[in-house]
Amino acid sequence: MNRKKELARNTAILTVGRLCTQFISFFLLPLYTAVLATHEYGTYDVMITYAALLLPLVNWQFDQGLFRFMLDDRGDREKLSELFTTLLLSSVMQCCLYAVVFFLVRPFLRMDYKEFLLVYVILHVFTALLLQFVRGLGNSVQYAVASFISASATTVLNVIMLVVLKMGLPGLFISTVLAQILTLVYLVAASGCIGYFSPDRVRLPLLKTVGAYSLPLIPNNLAWWVVNASDRMVINVFLGAAANGIYSVANKFPGVFIRFYNILNLSWTETVSLHYQDEDRDEFFSETMTSLFKLFACGCFCIVAMMPFAFPVLVNIRYEAAYNQIPILMYAMIFRVLVGLYSCIYVAEKNAKKIAFTSIAAAVINLTVDLLFIRKIHVYAASVSTLVAFLTMFIFRYFDVNKTVTMKIRRPVVLWSLCFGVLNLGSYYCGRKIVQLIVLAATLVYSVVMNLDMAASGVRLIKSRFGSLHSSRKGGEDDEQN
Repeated sequence: MNRKKELARNTAILTVGRLCTQFISFFLLPLYTAVLATHEYGTYDVMITYAALLLPLVNWQFDQGLFRFMLDDRGDREKLSELFTTLLLSSVMQCCLYAVVFFLVRPFLRMDYKEFLLVYVILHVFTALLLQFVRGLGNSVQYAVASFISASATTVLNVIMLVVLKMGLPGLFISTVLAQILTLVYLVAASGCIGYFSPDRVRLPLLKTVGAYSLPLIPNNLAWWVVNASDRMVINVFLGAAANGIYSVANKFPGVFIRFYNILNLSWTETVSLHYQDEDRDEFFSETMTSLFKLFACGCFCIVAMMPFAFPVLVNIRYEAAYNQIPILMYAMIFRVLVGLYSCIYVAEKNAKKIAFTSIAAAVINLTVDLLFIRKIHVYAASVSTLVAFLTMFIFRYFDVNKTVTMKIRRPVVLWSLCFGVLNLGSYYCGRKIVQLIVLAATLVYSVVMNLDMAASGVRLIKSRFGSLHSSRKGGEDDEQN
């Protein structure tokens, strides 16, 4: 299988696993905004944000190290067993330490639902480890199914807790925990991880080697937390939980966009690492980067162009203040996508320190802009700081990566994207429906034209897959006749 087909196949499998549930979750937004008050939604969002902060401090990013080192030893069961056993037992000890620390500081925590932070983080440690384990084995289907279970279980349980049982905010926390448990049970049963676990295969030198790669990712992950979540913390402190609820709803739309990127990035990271030493890597990387940029830029423009018509239908009027934040956050996500696509080079080189350095710099910029402007422009400070942080990180990584690897986007594609980006922004805020409708139509046509080559490649891939299936079936029938 060539590199493009390999990337497309893995991406397609992962997308199928998440596509339906992401749409279901997205279109349940009217339910959440109708049932929960702004401060309740803001409180839930803050607790999830705290959990995201705690996770790298507890698991030391060993899940990322597991995946990266499994790529080097894929096919060697003994080495994979040593790697998995060592990191699993280490994770158990880390979770025990976290539990002890939690109970020591628990009396000093002035917040409701604090036990959620203990249970959810520990479950997430093992879920993340097993997700990267199946991914390291190359079992994209199992990864996709686990993601499907997690998303669908959360969605179904949310409906049950909010609509049927009318449990309100506590129901959201319970459904989130139950979904993690169901996902973990599936991963243990389907991955065959028990067969790779053997206590006598613990290798402390291996822990040190993986730690040298994973530990620098902790400040990187914390920096990402600052970029992604400090906005919510600053809003919560200076403007209150209700304003945080507004900002959280505004982030739902960029969130759907970035989840699709995260699906592709799983395949892209693996492809870059596996083919980093290829002789024609620069040509392949640049060509693929240009195609991916066109895809995601057009996706962003289409979402922005549709918002004037979709937002009033999907979001309760109590959250209408979120409308003006969406384009700023969507454009920030374009640069976040580019940051992630370029960072795969650092993963391939096992250069975690460079990943951490650039992320920390962006986090400092994000928090600084937040604190400087939160009193003056209120919620806009959070959106603008996110855009500035990701733009800065992209510029640095672009020039840094291209010192060693040629990985550039074609200039005409960039210029056309700038034009449509400005056009969409102007029509969004002008408030005239006829202008917005014309721009929406133009954006849809532009997106189709720009991605015709990718669509054609997809059609050829599907035809080749069906052709091979037909040939194999025909061969099987011929064998039976003989």
